[in-house]
Amino acid sequence: MGFRFRKSIKLAPGVRINLTKKGISSVSVGKRGATVNVGKKGTRGTVGIPGSRLSYSSYKSHNKATPRPQRSIQKKPTQHSSPASTRLPVPSVQDMNATQKPVSILLGIGIFLFPIIFSWFTLKQGYSTVSRIISMLWMMLYIFSYLKT
Repeated sequence: MGFRFRKSIKLAPGVRINLTKKGISSVSVGKRGATVNVGKKGTRGTVGIPGSRLSYSSYKSHNKATPRPQRSIQKKPTQHSSPASTRLPVPSVQDMNATQKPVSILLGIGIFLFPIIFSWFTLKQGYSTVSRIISMLWMMLYIFSYLKT
């Protein structure tokens, strides 16, 4: 059995830093019921009902997985074709943005009124990074203002 070490240090109300034998593993922000955990490999958001053992957790990796190019049969260059004509097509920025869905009106209202619950929905695949950042910042501002009262 391998040796394991884990220690959580409270920096401020709702903010913890987690240590392992290799160093800082992650930073956790949130209170009981809603937490955002940012680590080396990715970000995990968890929302739950305290005491009920029910929770929802979503994970978003920091690695930007590049799609593999499709295989194509490449011809040997002949006198009539140049090597530039055998290159694979590069997807345009418009093609990449076409897969992102906008935040609906109902989700926007939910994020504004109840950010602790509805901000996590933007972590699902398809929402833009800007919408994720805005909803998570609004949620953290909401949590910190709640902690100060």
